[in-house]
Amino acid sequence: MSRADNRSTYSLFYQRIIGTKTLIGQKLFSYKQREIQYIIEVIKVRGNNGLILDLGCSTGQFTRKLASEFGGANVHGADISEKSISRCSRRSSEINYHHIDDEFYSKHGKKYQYVLLSHVLEHQEDPAAMLKEVKGLLREDGALILSVPQERIRGDSALPENLYNLVRLKFENVHQIKHSLETLKLLLSQAQLSIKEHRYIHVFWSERDEPSFTNHSLVVCAEPAQA
Repeated sequence: MSRADNRSTYSLFYQRIIGTKTLIGQKLFSYKQREIQYIIEVIKVRGNNGLILDLGCSTGQFTRKLASEFGGANVHGADISEKSISRCSRRSSEINYHHIDDEFYSKHGKKYQYVLLSHVLEHQEDPAAMLKEVKGLLREDGALILSVPQERIRGDSALPENLYNLVRLKFENVHQIKHSLETLKLLLSQAQLSIKEHRYIHVFWSERDEPSFTNHSLVVCAEPAQA
């Protein structure tokens, strides 16, 4: 999806669908809460002395959680939707939000210690190209923390968004690619990134960390590969 497409795709109602799903995953079930908590623990264990970027921050719910843990001045958010960035900025003025325009990656090169790419890669037609751009945002000692859904059929975890697209006569699966640990290893290696740790987030069981039909997501932490 090109950055020019965001106005027609990421409408206010679409953003509300995403926000509602995230709240359900945090409050009614706990898988979203466990996912962000695992990410926070990864950062704490590895150590944090720089900026954290929530890339593709959407409604800003994960961004605000990161800010509550690490301080608003240390956390940035970025999204292709200008309306989303405007809403996030009004709600959390202490967090620095950026619109992802054509100059975003060149402006912020080698700026971040951590980049969080949460449920974004599955929307990309060319994920390898995106990962190469994302790598350019990292400091030499930085790390990419990437989460993707673990779907049975591509797009099954995005059923509300896909139904909304059908209502708008947009016959397009919002999830372009179904990712696994094996496909991520290959994609990340092409961007000269290597996985250092990973965890499966189960829909129901907090201690389960293995491939499963009922997993919600897979989270990996990757570092720039050593020359």
